[in-house]
Amino acid sequence: MTDSVTPDFKARSLSFRAGLIVLVVIGAMMYLTFKAQTGMPFAKTTQVQAYVNNIHSLKVNDLVRQNSKRIGRVSAIDYSHGAALVTMSIDGDAHVYKNATTTIGDVSALATKFIDLNPGTPSAGVLTAPIPTSQTSDSVDLYQLLDVLDPTTRDAATSTLRNVGGGLAGHGDDLHAFLASAPDSLKALGTISGALASDKANLPQLLSEVNTLSNHLVGRQQQLATLIKQSDATFQAVGVGSGAPLRKTLFELPNALAHVNHAMSNLQQPLHQTGLALRALEPGAQALGRSDQNLRGFLRDAVPVAAQIPAVAAQSIPAVEDITKTFADAQPLADQVEQALADLLPPLQYLAPYAIDMQELFLRGRSFVSEGPRPGVRYARLGVTPGVNTLTGAIFPSSNLPQDNYPAPGVAQFDRAKGLLPTGLLPGGKK
Repeated sequence: MTDSVTPDFKARSLSFRAGLIVLVVIGAMMYLTFKAQTGMPFAKTTQVQAYVNNIHSLKVNDLVRQNSKRIGRVSAIDYSHGAALVTMSIDGDAHVYKNATTTIGDVSALATKFIDLNPGTPSAGVLTAPIPTSQTSDSVDLYQLLDVLDPTTRDAATSTLRNVGGGLAGHGDDLHAFLASAPDSLKALGTISGALASDKANLPQLLSEVNTLSNHLVGRQQQLATLIKQSDATFQAVGVGSGAPLRKTLFELPNALAHVNHAMSNLQQPLHQTGLALRALEPGAQALGRSDQNLRGFLRDAVPVAAQIPAVAAQSIPAVEDITKTFADAQPLADQVEQALADLLPPLQYLAPYAIDMQELFLRGRSFVSEGPRPGVRYARLGVTPGVNTLTGAIFPSSNLPQDNYPAPGVAQFDRAKGLLPTGLLPGGKK
């Protein structure tokens, strides 16, 4: 039975499942992001309570700090015994003691609060009840701080705020847009500030290069305008037909990416082999690097020789032409030479093991006729020991002593008499 599911449907189904997985991952990330405001989920916390007479604008989820470091958050605010009962959720397994103290402070001039917690000392014992009001400090608000200013300073501050407020009048939308983009802008500004403050950043050099770039751009405003127009034409071409080409490209993108993934998978083995080859070439590359001076010397000394090559090449042209003709004339003999070599191969294979014996034969043959009383006259050195057949024939006329007439390869040079008696007369016929 043929499969009724088309490849197009399979590609769309795969794209749908991939998109669903991406949505699930984004949802999980958003959940973790929102939960991070109230502490990571499933993380261990320690609950600490304190009575405070005046919390002012302190609210749930405000920070709890220790020595300006965040250690938790405000998890609940209730009212009991004529005071606010503040419940703090401290990260991890915190140790808070009976002499612990709390202070409510301002994060900024916008009335955002936080609690500064001093956990106390172990000698006072572990805290088992809410921290009493005698060990807590109430919130101090900004208007109370302004009371310390003299009338002239307060009037100047009032005038400043009035003028700023008047300047912002009618620009609510602009202020709203600025505040909406402020988080991203501040993040980007923080990234830029961190990069500029890095030890690796050379800010004076950067400013110098920016100045150089600005000087190069002076007088090129028309070229920049033309470039912007061309970019606009490019974007309009991308969006032609209500973006149909781009939409079609995005529709075909999952299938293309699947093929790219398959191709990349097939490239893993060749890339692995390439890595092995490069690692094998590494010692040679290092040796080549170490021989850099020698290579330079060779190339420098080769220049005069290379200058003579054209003249030598010109002189060798007739010889090369003659050799070419010679090889052309000898081409019909190639088959016969090949057959002769093929016929010569079996006897050479048979004689190959006797190569040592042949060598010894020629060496001893040379020494056999290398002595003489004067130049041009040579004679052979004969041993005093008579031959085996001569000696045994005289003593034992009917004897038939064993002899190795067909010695194995490399054995003949050691086949000799040891002692006064010939080899065949040794007891047991031993050699």
